[in-house]
Amino acid sequence: MKRPDSATISIIVCIFIILVLSFSLVFVLNERGNTEALDFSSLQELAQTIRSQYYFYDDKELDGTKLTDGAKRGMISELDDPYAQYFTEEEYSQLLSNNSGDYVGVGISVQTPDETGSLVISVYEGGPAAMAGIQKGDLITKVNGTATANLTLSEMIGCFSDDSSVPDEITYLRDGVETTVSVLRSEVHINRIVSDVLEGNTGYIRITEFNGSVASDFAAAATALQEQGIDHLIIDLRDNPGGGLTEVLNVAYALIPKGETIVSIRSKSGSERVYKSEGDEQFDMKMAVLVNGNSASASELLTGALKDYGLATIVGTQTYGKGIVQSFFHIGQNEGWAKMTTDAYYTPNGVCIQGVGITPDIVVDLPEELQDTSVELLDPAQDTQLQAAIRVFAQQAEAPQAANR
Repeated sequence: MKRPDSATISIIVCIFIILVLSFSLVFVLNERGNTEALDFSSLQELAQTIRSQYYFYDDKELDGTKLTDGAKRGMISELDDPYAQYFTEEEYSQLLSNNSGDYVGVGISVQTPDETGSLVISVYEGGPAAMAGIQKGDLITKVNGTATANLTLSEMIGCFSDDSSVPDEITYLRDGVETTVSVLRSEVHINRIVSDVLEGNTGYIRITEFNGSVASDFAAAATALQEQGIDHLIIDLRDNPGGGLTEVLNVAYALIPKGETIVSIRSKSGSERVYKSEGDEQFDMKMAVLVNGNSASASELLTGALKDYGLATIVGTQTYGKGIVQSFFHIGQNEGWAKMTTDAYYTPNGVCIQGVGITPDIVVDLPEELQDTSVELLDPAQDTQLQAAIRVFAQQAEAPQAANR
């Protein structure tokens, strides 16, 4: 009997992987109430055709795994769900690493370059860039000799070295003086909390997103502010895109009384999960929350709960309006992960903000010339939203006196 050649074996392996994918997806769909049979025979035929007929086919560049990954990405793209995505095992592991707040890099966050360069909007404390002297507000003009002006953000990122043992030469502009430093990538921890003490015994905490150690970092920052004698707290959620449900709930525990509903999550089937505060102690301070059109998802969840209970005055502009929840599903055995929208969430008052957002108690925008400026780079004196939040506390302090006149 003739022994199968390597091409035939590869086709068989590819077909087997597609069959495993087919059965896995059918099982997930059936579990969610869809019993319609799906025919994947055409995928098998397409895989065989690509292997046998595609002129540029190369096993090293486009193997069976890449073909099946492409098929899975194609299925996800048909969901008409802007938040749906397929991840390979490697991509999913990288996602978890990024969300944890620990990664290997130079330790900066930058804006898309303009005609001059790319503005540094944050520098992570203790990271390589900070150690090299780069500061928030510097303008990066070159990376490894390539001018950054007018590049896309992805093109700029591509200027950095792929080899973590090779330092990057970064040229930045500060006060009209250009400086070039050598920065070697290393482990960086992203602290998603920024805190400060403002005028009138007012504390300020900015939460950039709800991932990693955000809950413990928030608690530490709020405790430190209390120890400094503050009795008012501004929580800045502007430009906060959201994050993990567990992380935002853990922050909410410190702000919402124990036993009170924080959020209700309802699935396609109509089942409901109600999440209540489990915090034994809350920070007892008058609060204001800053939001804008980029405050989304988990940041809206927290904002909605604080607003419904009257625990904070909401200041800023209408939020983004993402009131839906995505879930991850492991496909087969080490065959990747699928993320898709599975639920909608409701505030304690039973409101779903999907496509609507949250209207602040006090609507105020930034001056037009500052509306494209990163929150981290705003001058507090010119930040009209921040100043409006500060005035809230002053007005609250004056109210009892006015009532006695």
